[in-house]
Amino acid sequence: MKISVIVPVYNRLEHLRALCLCLIKQEEKPDELIISDDGSSEKVMDFIEDLFPKMDFKVKHIYQKDLGFRKTRALNNGVREAEGDVLVFCDQDLIFPESHIKNIKKEIKRGIFLMGRPYSTNENEKNTIVFNLEKNKSYMESIDIIPKEYVISVRKTLKKDKNRRILNKIGLNKRGIKLVGMSYAMYKEDYIAVNGYDEKYMGWGFEDDDFGNRLMVFGVKGKEFDYEPIQLHLYHPYDSTKKQSANEKYYYEQKEKILKNKQFYCEYGYNNSLMKDRIEIKILINEKGKENEKNIGNNTSL
Repeated sequence: MKISVIVPVYNRLEHLRALCLCLIKQEEKPDELIISDDGSSEKVMDFIEDLFPKMDFKVKHIYQKDLGFRKTRALNNGVREAEGDVLVFCDQDLIFPESHIKNIKKEIKRGIFLMGRPYSTNENEKNTIVFNLEKNKSYMESIDIIPKEYVISVRKTLKKDKNRRILNKIGLNKRGIKLVGMSYAMYKEDYIAVNGYDEKYMGWGFEDDDFGNRLMVFGVKGKEFDYEPIQLHLYHPYDSTKKQSANEKYYYEQKEKILKNKQFYCEYGYNNSLMKDRIEIKILINEKGKENEKNIGNNTSL
């Protein structure tokens, strides 16, 4: 089983660095890390190049121009270049324990997505945790400042997810577990089967809900990823532009088609990009910490 970790990024790359520190310490390493960049003005190499000698997995950087919020296309870009059978999706501000990849490999099956439930830290907690990670402390040592209430809250959410999954299995709940884009894993073949993310979702909002609806109709169901210690979402300032999504009307139009007509395959996605601007693909590390920095092309999307 080959594992590809896919991280969509847009600036705030100090958080990506913290995620990389977590990947370096994994008990079972991924086969590759794919950083799919939605046009950051910050440079990835400025934040993680010094970590390369410790990275014993392939690292790729995929870059598309900043033409507005295009997370859906960035995700599809990443999956196209993924060599793994299993895709592990992480927001750039996610951190997780040393057993994360090992436990995903233990739990993942075709026809499901594993849904993680991170808890969001505050600014002071984030600063302390990142400092600890940089000092090479273990994950548990790094997060020992978090209140017990965080763990209790995550456990409650995971329990609700489990109840939804069981009720769905016996026909008493239509949807089951809702997909949220911060932390989940699935087989690549299931992603491709629904044509990935719908690239008509431009700007923030509803893209994960749409993807989850289409997976559900296709027959890919959620399963709670219930392991300790909990994953955490690193604090960042609230984005004032995310009060209301321009995608709302389109989402509800599509939702009716998806649920009523079983229309799980989107028009523009993995196999057919909506926009045809070129993407730049670089292999930063080939394998086992060997720096490559090979530019493998300015490719036009499908």
